[in-house]
Amino acid sequence: MTERRERLDPARAFGAAATSRAAVWEFVEAFAESWMAPLSPADGIPPSEVRRAEERLGYPLPAPLSEAYALFGRRADLVAVHNPLLAPEELLLDPSGELLVFRSENQGCAGWGVPLDRLGDDDPPVGLFSDHLPGVAWKPYLDRLSRAFAELVLSEAVMARRYGPCGRECPAPAEVIAAVEATYQPIALPPCPAWYHPEGEPTRWFSAPGKLLCLEPDPVEPVLVVVGQSETEVLEILAAVPGAWSAVEPVPYEYEEDAPPFG
Repeated sequence: MTERRERLDPARAFGAAATSRAAVWEFVEAFAESWMAPLSPADGIPPSEVRRAEERLGYPLPAPLSEAYALFGRRADLVAVHNPLLAPEELLLDPSGELLVFRSENQGCAGWGVPLDRLGDDDPPVGLFSDHLPGVAWKPYLDRLSRAFAELVLSEAVMARRYGPCGRECPAPAEVIAAVEATYQPIALPPCPAWYHPEGEPTRWFSAPGKLLCLEPDPVEPVLVVVGQSETEVLEILAAVPGAWSAVEPVPYEYEEDAPPFG
């Protein structure tokens, strides 16, 4: 039967993804099939668009970025719900001129990019620049670009369901965090900073079949955001984790695909 019916567990599916970028793409494929819809050839961006971007920029694109474009670059539900993957024609350098930026915070307050001197690496590291990093051009984000794509897909899935019946959130004091740690399996992504609080605790991910939980840092108190493949999974999380849960919130906006990458 399909992964969708089996309710994919992201932590279990991601378990082997640390071994190679090919394994990360397998994770993205399984996640898409279970949580959204299967990938298809129409979801990829043609190599000709990638070549034009390289000619315009004067730099070769990192291999994982080219592969991600080819596999799912047009899948807005995976990569462009809130803080989008930039299309090849939108790629640019960060304000310091040191990073090739491939993803932008939706209002241009931050971005994710690969250091120019690491573009030729098999799976190069990723840096984060942000308005919340005063006096610092950028800081390390994740050690591999492929893993940054896994985090991107998870983040966009949370934003797609955060509002509406398939998502809830609550403050995360110590007792809430303890309940999450005792009940759900951590997703084996290395610690990565949140763009809006980059000097705070890293974002943490947990899951179970059909359930995805994100512990978001905050200057005052962490926030737990939970989403499910259906409302049933969300209600199961609320029963397992006692907290001051929000009511169902309406979707506040629709992502505008033609919005500029930086404001």
